[in-house]
Amino acid sequence: MDILNNKMLLSPELTEKILRSMQEGLLILDSEDQVQNVNEAALSILGVINGQNLKEKNITEIFAKREEAYDFLIQLEKEKHLNHQEIILKKVSGETIFCLLSASIIQDSLQGDLLKVIIFQDITERKQAELKVIEYSEKLEQSNSRLDQFAYIVSHDLKAPLRAISNLTQWLYEDLEKELNVENKKNLDLLKGRVMRIESLINGILEYSKIGRTKVDAEVVNVAVLIHEVLDLLVPPPHFKICIQGDMPVLNTPKVMLHQVFSNLISNAVKYNDKEIGMITIEVSDLPDHYQFSVHDNGPGIPREYHEKAFVIFQTLQARDKIESTGIGLTIVKRIVEEQGGKIWIDQDTTSGARFIFLWSKNDIK
Repeated sequence: MDILNNKMLLSPELTEKILRSMQEGLLILDSEDQVQNVNEAALSILGVINGQNLKEKNITEIFAKREEAYDFLIQLEKEKHLNHQEIILKKVSGETIFCLLSASIIQDSLQGDLLKVIIFQDITERKQAELKVIEYSEKLEQSNSRLDQFAYIVSHDLKAPLRAISNLTQWLYEDLEKELNVENKKNLDLLKGRVMRIESLINGILEYSKIGRTKVDAEVVNVAVLIHEVLDLLVPPPHFKICIQGDMPVLNTPKVMLHQVFSNLISNAVKYNDKEIGMITIEVSDLPDHYQFSVHDNGPGIPREYHEKAFVIFQTLQARDKIESTGIGLTIVKRIVEEQGGKIWIDQDTTSGARFIFLWSKNDIK
């Protein structure tokens, strides 16, 4: 819609009231691009004080860059109407501001002259905020890049000597097996276990650091098939029975993330189970915006006072000498689930074993 309708006749008094009430700046240019009329909002935006005036100034003097003014005027002459052009203007003090301009060419019904009408608003604060976001994004990208480099160094420079220690321990065990007593063998096994724990801890920290920083594309995932893939990789002992209840959904979601959640929960259910016949039940419920999954085992369970602690990084509920654990697995699971718009908790009402429940969004989270 044109800024002004040249067929509409208004009294000078009403025109003046309209101009004064406008929050946007208004400039009217003649055929020579000289300012012929201006409203109070324009004077305020451009910092006109102490009786200074903009009338008879050429519009190019108001633009921060004359070449941009010429480009703007040429485009206006060609198209007759421009809408929401971002332009940098210059206040009378010389300070530059970001403005959003709309302009039209109209004909003066009385004198027949062609006039250019420009309406503009100061968007400097918004633009500066946008530039800040861009600056912070660039800094975050640089920080992530440095973190990736650090992760590579950690992975390469720390894991390599750990593997060497593990190999040396194995060679010692093989070379001295006949000479080692029970205590010596126990200590070597303990050393190997500690090395494996440190390597697992490094892997866990690296995985935790990547969550939310690395974009994982969504794909079509049949959850029933995914669970069977997890079980094939984990290979639960023969005395375990796995029961999958309900019709598992097909999702459009990052497969690797959901795979990691089920892998952690199922492996924990196997690792900590103390029964002669281990049982793991996996269920699903269909909620309006999420699917609710649960992994329930018949192991020793988790006391209610430790339900929150279980998800805290580096926390373990059993002594590490009893079961090798880094205390980071459930922390990774919690972060993955929350990154995908869900949440995870331990069922308070379970009387036997542990039952982990998590919500997974039906929609792909970008």
